[in-house]
Amino acid sequence: MMLTNDIDECATPNICPSTTTCVNTVGSYYCDCGSGFIFNNSECHDLDECVAGRCSPYASCANSPGSFSCQCTAGYRGDGVTCVDEDECSLAQQCHSSALCINLPGSYNCTCQEGYSGDGVFQCSDVNECLVANGGCRNKATCVNNQGSFTCLCQSGFILVNKTLCQDINECKERNNPCGLNEECKNTDGSFECPCQVGFYRPGGGTECWDVDECNQSQVCPAFSYCFNTNGTYLCDCWEGFQGNGTHCQDLDECVMGNFTCPENSTCTNIEGSYKCTCDLGFSVNGSECLDTDECSLGLIPCPAFSNCLNSVGAFVCDCWEGGSLRFAKCHISQDIVFQILTKVDKD
Repeated sequence: MMLTNDIDECATPNICPSTTTCVNTVGSYYCDCGSGFIFNNSECHDLDECVAGRCSPYASCANSPGSFSCQCTAGYRGDGVTCVDEDECSLAQQCHSSALCINLPGSYNCTCQEGYSGDGVFQCSDVNECLVANGGCRNKATCVNNQGSFTCLCQSGFILVNKTLCQDINECKERNNPCGLNEECKNTDGSFECPCQVGFYRPGGGTECWDVDECNQSQVCPAFSYCFNTNGTYLCDCWEGFQGNGTHCQDLDECVMGNFTCPENSTCTNIEGSYKCTCDLGFSVNGSECLDTDECSLGLIPCPAFSNCLNSVGAFVCDCWEGGSLRFAKCHISQDIVFQILTKVDKD
């Protein structure tokens, strides 16, 4: 194998222009114009570093013969080759005291806080929310403006809900027995009332509720009943012999119901609220009994001529004399029988 030695072309006089430096390489050479220049067509030309993008995208580039300069644009900081965003909001106050500073790439923004209006830098004025739709305060709420905000205030008897709505407080539920004895709690809008319960009244502007005696009022109970006053109400009780059906008292028919006591040989007759016992025909009352009436001995029954009155239990019969016959309520007998009877009477 044959070894060859590199030829140092730079040893040849004037191989490169005098303004350059010859640099030997293995098998060749080049003419170096120095930093900031490029050798082309046997001449040194200025290298435009700005076109080559030697600066940061967030910097301005200024080219000069054989050199360049980079300067970060406003809102960025660095050496120009490297530029990072500068957080203006972390520096001295950039915005109004009532504004919010928001950092942006290379910049920042000032926005007035909620409840204020303005440019955010020099001016942020309070907004009076109460001037528009009462600030959203509803149902008897009062809007009170504050710096940068507002408040909804409720009247007594109301509670604020969701910061804008005044809701009535039901004192009858929230409080423990807000009313007195025999009073009824009734909630009203923003308050409550304590009228007397049914069956009670408040005499002459007094403070206590007194029982109403309903029995002193007319016709509170139906006919045939007693009225009993109780605390706050009353009771109706039907008389003996009557039964209530919810609205009135009906007479009880003791005779039909079998709820009576009558003596033997009598009939039960219903009367209003009670009953009576009537001895059957042919019987008459004797103390608590119905005994047979002897119509014949009392002469209560006129039997026709030529007959005898015969008493029986509860009845009687007119019996024609022997040999007679009863026709049309009269006893008919022959003259012979009459003669025999009269003769017998004379002998006796």
